[in-house]
Amino acid sequence: MEIIKLNPLRNTVNQFKALLLFSGIFNIVLATPLIFPFLYKQYFQLLWHINVLLSLGGNQPLPPTEGINALLINTAGIDLVLIGVIVIYASLDPINRKFIPIVNAFGRILFASIIIYYCIAYDIARIVLVIGVIDVVISLGFCYYLLKIKQLAKSLSNQSLQPTSLTLGG
Repeated sequence: MEIIKLNPLRNTVNQFKALLLFSGIFNIVLATPLIFPFLYKQYFQLLWHINVLLSLGGNQPLPPTEGINALLINTAGIDLVLIGVIVIYASLDPINRKFIPIVNAFGRILFASIIIYYCIAYDIARIVLVIGVIDVVISLGFCYYLLKIKQLAKSLSNQSLQPTSLTLGG
């Protein structure tokens, strides 16, 4: 039986691809209901029911009664879905498209920070805090894989530069 040695760099890149794919799908699934004027109101109710079920606290999210605020919610949904698609695109070639997860990680951490502010200042439903924590975990995963890939690539590069000893037979 032949034992196949797995390539650590390839394995790490594949794991990173899976995290990117999850992250993009996470964005798309959570944001799609915000796109549609007839759907985001029910989505707010669903989030509130989950919030109550988990006893997370905070105030019930209320859909806006004014047009521009409703439009901004729909626009945010569209933007978040597009970001999800872009992250999925990055998952197809994460090494050459590393700028996308770097910027996305920064945005997710910024988003989580803003969530904390709104939890304190406006006592928003804490289910949103759960989403923020997931975003931070995703961001930390992006950073971990980017650093690990850089380290493994450097290690492989150093190994390929090592001189080999050749013996001449005689």
